[in-house]
Amino acid sequence: MMRRIRPLIAVAAIVQVAAVLAACSPVHREEHLADAVTRAVIADDMSGVARYFDAAARTTITRIRVAELSDELTAQGAYEGLREDRSWCKPGFLCFDVRFAKRPYREIMKLDSDGKIAYWYIHAAR
Repeated sequence: MMRRIRPLIAVAAIVQVAAVLAACSPVHREEHLADAVTRAVIADDMSGVARYFDAAARTTITRIRVAELSDELTAQGAYEGLREDRSWCKPGFLCFDVRFAKRPYREIMKLDSDGKIAYWYIHAAR
């Protein structure tokens, strides 16, 4: 009986380790970052938005622009999440298909060497 259980325990441990490593992959980190910024914009949370940007990009973020984007995105209905999509993305950028209840959007982002956002743009998909 014990001989049969040990291989099952080993397989379960390997599956758990693989799941943890997959959750830590750069793609998931980048999607998490894009999701966090999108949620902060929707919430009209200026400090929440700014904390994800590098120092240079932070100077381009205005309170008015965050409020305008918040109004625009809130008008699209419930935020349903995003997924990275490289099919329409230019090299060096990270691109995401963003889902709202009423209309899809596209989000483009570029990270600096520290993993902070150096460039971010969101617009309605065509």
